Amino acid sequence: MAVAVRPLSVFMLVLLFLVGGSGGSGAKAPGVTADSITFGQSSCLSGPCGHAGLQVSAGILAAFHERNLQGGVNGRRLELVSRDHEYQAEKAAADAMKFVSDNNVFAIIGGIGSPTARRMAPILRRAKMPFVGIVSGADFLRDRKRFPNVVNLRTSYGEETRRLVSHMFNKLGARRFGVIYQDDAFGRSVLNSYHEALKALGLPILAKASYSWHSHSVHSSVFLLQKADLDVVMLATTTTNAVDAINMARTLGDTYAVGLLSIVNTDLLRRSLDRSFEPAVVARITPDVRKGSIALVRRFRSALARYRRASPEATARVAGPYSLEGYIVGRFVIAVLERMPDEPTREKFLASALATKPVGIDDWVISFAAGSNAGSDYVRLIEYSNDNPDKVTAE
Repeated sequence: MAVAVRPLSVFMLVLLFLVGGSGGSGAKAPGVTADSITFGQSSCLSGPCGHAGLQVSAGILAAFHERNLQGGVNGRRLELVSRDHEYQAEKAAADAMKFVSDNNVFAIIGGIGSPTARRMAPILRRAKMPFVGIVSGADFLRDRKRFPNVVNLRTSYGEETRRLVSHMFNKLGARRFGVIYQDDAFGRSVLNSYHEALKALGLPILAKASYSWHSHSVHSSVFLLQKADLDVVMLATTTTNAVDAINMARTLGDTYAVGLLSIVNTDLLRRSLDRSFEPAVVARITPDVRKGSIALVRRFRSALARYRRASPEATARVAGPYSLEGYIVGRFVIAVLERMPDEPTREKFLASALATKPVGIDDWVISFAAGSNAGSDYVRLIEYSNDNPDKVTAE
């Protein structure tokens, strides 16, 4: 009997050391060392939203670089490990599983995409790993009971859509609404929000068409809507597909106003168009990066310039909406770490991040209502007119 018990006892001691030993005095949370805190990122760094993904990463790195020049947070440098999921849900899920199995990052931040987030969020929830600042306004991410590990810093697609519909109804006199949407978690989330916004006004969606983002079938969606005599078409699309849809619609002679969500890079879109962009109304969920009167914008532009000088090999360092959004994510993470009195753990980080006490980032405020994981409902609208296409006529 003694011979049988002894190996089992040794096994249990080893198991207790491997599994439970990390809870002892002086142990650090995953991704945390004596002189650094490492964050993970699975994002679209190439493919259909690669331009946006690189900008978000640049914004985060600019915020981290700015803080590291000051000695980091409590003497710890901030680092970012990025993986490219190419806007493919399977790759994003694999990234999440890799981060979880390696257990060497503190939290996942600054990813892009609703379809990719849908696959990642359950994996990270089971690992109790914070999932912060996803560039997605999808409703499912805003269910705190379902995803207590998710921290949303941008406005929901529902709020963007409601504001776009209200503007087009009240300011443009639109009554006939249609939609072209990407057939995935992103597009379906916008479609549901669009239906609810119109229902509140007593209006239906008169025409709708879906497409698969990788099949270039958005052209057929434009044809399907052509006979509906629409005032407005909401495009729940990526930038590349928005270019294709607008070019086709204007080529066919369609003059309806186009509604675009914040996920679309309008600067890139306008440079890529063969046909007229206007009339159009665009939603934005961050301040105008051109306005130096905004303290957040001034500091962001300064931080990005310093990061650019320090990292000349880095790409996508443009001061645009996506890099500003990434900078906000980086600054938020820093602010949350700063207000944690003890050694950082994932549990304490989430409790601090989702506390009802607002987080001030210069003159930008992120605030969570009790029980909510959505920290912003800010939307500004930009209207482009056919009469003067180079001038914003309403904001």
